[in-house]
Amino acid sequence: MEKTENWQTLYQEMARIIGAAATEELFKHFTGSQLYFPTRLLDPKKEAEMIWQERQHGVPVDVLAQSHGYSARHIRRLLKEVESEKNDDQH
Repeated sequence: MEKTENWQTLYQEMARIIGAAATEELFKHFTGSQLYFPTRLLDPKKEAEMIWQERQHGVPVDVLAQSHGYSARHIRRLLKEVESEKNDDQH
């Protein structure tokens, strides 16, 4: 009988992805906690800075939008916010 066979479905799924040992470690560490996984891996402020840097190196807005999974409109908004923050920091 497989070690994970009697585990709850969520833990079985985790074990398939990261292995039984890692699942047990997460279980021990986070038992009783509710975990939330944001839909994006990158920190929003750091990603905005990355996008700004890429734009400074001439990457077109539509390419930035495609590569970061945002609309071109959202990219322009992020660029404007980063630019504004940089201007505020200089004053």
